[in-house]
Amino acid sequence: MPSDKKPPPETPERRDDVTRMQFGETESMSAIPGDTAPISQGSLPAENWIGKSLGKYEITGMLGQGGMGVVLRAHDPTLERDVAIKILTGNLAANATALSRFQSEAKAAGKLSHANVAAIYEIAQEGEWNYLVMELLTGGSIAAELQTRGACSPLEATRILIDACHGIAAAHAEELIHRDIKPANLVRAANGAVKLTDFGLAKFSSTGGAMQLTQSGTILGTPYFMSPEQCQAQPVDTRTDIYSLGATYFCLLTGRQPYDESDSVVQVMYAHCNKSIPDPREVRPSVPPACSAIVSHAMAKDPDDRYPSAEAMLRDLEAVAAALSGEARIDLPSQSGMRRAPIGPSKPLQTDRRLIGGIVALTLFLVIALSVWSFLPSVPTPIAPQGEPIKVGLLQSISGTMSASGTSVIDATLLAIDEINESGGLLGRPIKAVVADGRSDTQSYAREAERLIVQEHVCTVFGCWTSASRKTVRPIIEAHDHLLVYPLQYEGMEESPNIIYLGAAPNQQIIPAVAWASESLNRRRFFLVGSDYVFPRTASEVIKDQLEQLDAEVVGERYLPLGGSEFEPVVQAILQSKPDLIVNTLNGDSNVAFFRAIRAAGIKRDDTPCLSFSIGEQELRGLDIASVEGDYVASTYFQSLDTPANQAFLARFKAKHPHRVVSGAMENGYAGVHLWAQAVRDAESIEPKKIRRAIRGQHLVAPEGEVRIDPETQHCFQIPRIGQIQDDGQIRVVWSADEPIRPDPYPPSRTAEDWKAFLHDLYVGWGNEWTSRLNE
Repeated sequence: MPSDKKPPPETPERRDDVTRMQFGETESMSAIPGDTAPISQGSLPAENWIGKSLGKYEITGMLGQGGMGVVLRAHDPTLERDVAIKILTGNLAANATALSRFQSEAKAAGKLSHANVAAIYEIAQEGEWNYLVMELLTGGSIAAELQTRGACSPLEATRILIDACHGIAAAHAEELIHRDIKPANLVRAANGAVKLTDFGLAKFSSTGGAMQLTQSGTILGTPYFMSPEQCQAQPVDTRTDIYSLGATYFCLLTGRQPYDESDSVVQVMYAHCNKSIPDPREVRPSVPPACSAIVSHAMAKDPDDRYPSAEAMLRDLEAVAAALSGEARIDLPSQSGMRRAPIGPSKPLQTDRRLIGGIVALTLFLVIALSVWSFLPSVPTPIAPQGEPIKVGLLQSISGTMSASGTSVIDATLLAIDEINESGGLLGRPIKAVVADGRSDTQSYAREAERLIVQEHVCTVFGCWTSASRKTVRPIIEAHDHLLVYPLQYEGMEESPNIIYLGAAPNQQIIPAVAWASESLNRRRFFLVGSDYVFPRTASEVIKDQLEQLDAEVVGERYLPLGGSEFEPVVQAILQSKPDLIVNTLNGDSNVAFFRAIRAAGIKRDDTPCLSFSIGEQELRGLDIASVEGDYVASTYFQSLDTPANQAFLARFKAKHPHRVVSGAMENGYAGVHLWAQAVRDAESIEPKKIRRAIRGQHLVAPEGEVRIDPETQHCFQIPRIGQIQDDGQIRVVWSADEPIRPDPYPPSRTAEDWKAFLHDLYVGWGNEWTSRLNE
């Protein structure tokens, strides 16, 4: 019977345990008579090849190894080009079946000449060595990209699969079935295009095409990406590649392979045959429904229920890519800034797909109905915006460890843009969002900020999550005299004329939360744990200063790299120091491993509760609620706030995203767009300088309550709140300030000059970066 069990949250330590199986990096499974164990790295003759020749080719380096041999880099002096050479290793060359498969790869790929298929130039033999001369692809495999930065953005995942689909369509046109599609066999060319490689398992779909290389009942392929018919060693046709394309798309969208509940190959193969089709939204709720629908259609258990051809799948992928790029009117509520007509696959949907269509239709109806009683300013008969779009940049992480947080803020920001466009736009013009991926990496944030300003010509950038990303982007924003609207709570100690700070300053979150814990919970022994970058490190200094005045103490502190998951030393330090409160400034996926580790060690919330500063309702979706129930969160907004403005906002948001929850960062991002829009109307201009002047002092009734931009600091007045996590994943407010607190970026325990000196020393100590690289 199919199982409804959801895959466990992926953690870095789990990925390390199955590194070679992850993303299809294993050897392809085969049953070659007489095969020996895989050749070890030490027995490969790489050191004997470099600097020597093979035929006319001069060997210049080693590229790697695969199931069939070693791959070398070489130079062709005749044509003056670099190539890759795959050499069949000695013991496999002596095996007639392996040699036939090796030759079959050359013949199969040699039939193809396509921009998305790696070219085979020559097959040759030199003494005992059989080798293929292939196109040199220098961009690395998609599997390597996933290992490095995690899941792709929906748009990037779709573009990669479009290239793969083009390559497979070309192979199928030549009656070739690849049978081993996976991220490891998708490789980037120098121009960024993705090419399909490794036709070692390919077979001809017609009976007269190729030699018979396998016996009946032989299993070929990579377990995580094999179709049910491959897993059961049944006859296959081109639709087995469609299934593997769907499994690869799931992997690109989520950063994990389908059916990863078990490291057992047998269990994985059983899941392909018997368990329900995996939904990428269960791993990453921000994945657009249309992307999920493509995965569902491609990975149908019965080949008759899949896309009938690669071309049919390609049409849907191209439609999704157009929508995500803002070029077509299609409903993709997780990424699109406009309501659009629903998209379906080329083949009629089965029952579950029809249900999705009904939900989409109902969602569109609710959006229209709810807009009637929106609390936002509107005109009785909105005039459709016309003319040149006003371009704004949305810069968040939509891949990597911060992707769940970043994509959630993008969704809320796009909702506000949607509302403004539906009410007539700004200055009679529509707003167009240009979404950029910071990839959970500060340098990517810097590159994308520059691109948004210089190439995309956006008038404002809404973005950044971590303080490290904001501080990296700040010099770029200031150099261009531009405008950044930042939605996160942060450590303070900063003011910039080019940044609007929507999140809480230290006196609106950190300081009142610590005071509440000391007074209301009567806690005196604090343990500090955080990610190793500027916000947690600086927040800890603020807390230390404050505890000295509260007759309390810090009994221990530990920091891990952003995304780190090795918490055994942290747990041991907590057990030894015996704190009565843990202050948590971890960000991203590290929270999953942290709470799992402390509960497994017997650290109970009744004795040692956690007070977290960077967890909201959205982040709770990725945690085991049982491990955090009863712990505390400090913020200025919780979804549970019972105000008319919040209820109206939630109704509109959930009409577009029925499975999502709303966090404080999301609410800040949403409110920030409306504050910015008011400033644009007042300035009657989209010049960054004029918007900056007009936004000072702007105020509105936001979902969290009345908010106002302080003209002096360009920070926002906020109401500090403490919430307790409930068993349903919601956060109940247990304390709230009586009124909005004026922001004070510089905590009074030290002078502004002292705080700046502290930050300078931190920055220099990290090699002129805002995050520690020591443990990477």
